[in-house]
Amino acid sequence: MSHSFHLFQLQKIDTQLDQGTARILEIQAKIDGDQRVPEAETKVAESLANLKAAQARLAKIEQEVTSKRMKLEQSESTLYGGKVKIPKELQDLQHEVASLKRIITGLEDQQLEAMMQVEEAQMGYDAAQKHLLRVQGVTTGENAVLMGESGMLAALKARLQVEREAVVNQVDPVYLEEYARLRKNKRGVAVATLTDDTCSACGSLLTAADRQNARSPIQVSHCPSCGRFLYGG
Repeated sequence: MSHSFHLFQLQKIDTQLDQGTARILEIQAKIDGDQRVPEAETKVAESLANLKAAQARLAKIEQEVTSKRMKLEQSESTLYGGKVKIPKELQDLQHEVASLKRIITGLEDQQLEAMMQVEEAQMGYDAAQKHLLRVQGVTTGENAVLMGESGMLAALKARLQVEREAVVNQVDPVYLEEYARLRKNKRGVAVATLTDDTCSACGSLLTAADRQNARSPIQVSHCPSCGRFLYGG
């Protein structure tokens, strides 16, 4: 086989390797960049913080209600116990009892509102947890598929590397050096094919002599326009 043929085979293998590497990197970037689980976890943390804040507010109000009721019981016991005889003191106790009852009524309204807020926050927290579980299930399945693909691509790359070594051993080192330089400078394409009398890489129309050289089993030819190796099949 000619050097041109082996260079063409090398180009095909390297193209597959490039595509495999690019896809593996794309898969890893997709997995690493997937923010669905972190976002769902953040939502759970936020909803839990809201729930704890609502529970703390409710507990504080309940403590105030309990304290005011105890104070009311003491004041009513003193008022109706018969021990206080002075009218002014009795009047002050009556005002205090009335004031405590108003305060307790207001606190009970706040307590009811706080209880509703706790219930709402609990529902939000439960929903966030369920959403997190759903997202974890979906991403686990998707990532398993992606990692499976990545594993197959890695195996393919390993096989291609073996094939590449076999082809490289059949190409003159001078051509290999030029091939590497062209691959670097020509966006990964060092070998073009003869396609409808034109260079498949740059599209330039080739002369009859150029076409004949490209088809030669002995001679290594180049596209006169883009400088790539030219393989005529």
